Amino acid sequence: MGREVRRVPLDFDWPVGPVWKGYMNPYSPTKCRVCDGCGLNSETKKLQDEWYSFGKPEWVYSDDGKRRYNALAWSNNLDEDDVKALVDGNRLWDWTRRPRNAEQEAVIKETGKFWLPENNGYIPTPEEVNEWNRWGMGHDSCNQWICVKAKAERLGVYGNCPVCDGHGNYFCDEKYRKLSDEWEGFDPPKGPGYQLWETTSEGSAMSPVFETPEELARWLADTGASSFGSSTESYETWLDFVRGPGWAPSAVSTGGVLNSGVSAAVEVAVDSEDGSSLHLPPCTRDGEVYTSEDGKAYICRNKEWIQMESVPLVYHMPSSE
Repeated sequence: MGREVRRVPLDFDWPVGPVWKGYMNPYSPTKCRVCDGCGLNSETKKLQDEWYSFGKPEWVYSDDGKRRYNALAWSNNLDEDDVKALVDGNRLWDWTRRPRNAEQEAVIKETGKFWLPENNGYIPTPEEVNEWNRWGMGHDSCNQWICVKAKAERLGVYGNCPVCDGHGNYFCDEKYRKLSDEWEGFDPPKGPGYQLWETTSEGSAMSPVFETPEELARWLADTGASSFGSSTESYETWLDFVRGPGWAPSAVSTGGVLNSGVSAAVEVAVDSEDGSSLHLPPCTRDGEVYTSEDGKAYICRNKEWIQMESVPLVYHMPSSE
């Protein structure tokens, strides 16, 4: 999710802005009005709605008035059963995959990873998790779903919507569902041209096509093209990005301050294609993040390690895999 330089034909005529047609399934279903598209029965949907409790907020503000949380939201009031469900679901890594003793610290030092390869044996208290969610990065949709499903099953009410059978949508004819399921997306054609794309949505062009990196970088700088939100970059930074990594996450957090991933991606380049001169492991999977013994973070792009100012936010929360 971020910015990416694509090589496309010079006469590539897809407009700037709309999502590329190869990323949009043309066989679109109708949203189920009974379950509001969630695919759940009414009892389970009620639990899902209580997670954020948007319809019934009771705001508690920080001392400086800049932050707040909903005191009535279930997500801010988990109990032991909820926490257990999250730990069993391989979540809450801030507590379960960080070292808590000397032996585990040694594992981190040996592997060079930020997270332990296995749980450290600690189960956080509901109070710890609730405080973290109220004032920190907090839960994501994966945590929500784990808690909703586990609680609905404990109550004996879990189930799918009786109208859409869990799909969250329906087709006027089932033959279109088959066509939708069988549809395969495709990338834009390749060519010698240079074009900037955003990947925070399904994927769309952000610039015209140019013959050279210099022309693209000049256009991006002159038009104030977004590198992240309202941020843009200088011509020199854009040029280094187009010539160099060609891909960046949306943003990187440094000391609690968000900076564009573009500027971070071009900050420092590893001086060896495979990172061997810095004693880094082989770089084989795009998006993989590695933390070296000296605390520096690197991200894998096109089989090359690129040093980041810190671990990108999009990789901060571990997946449930």
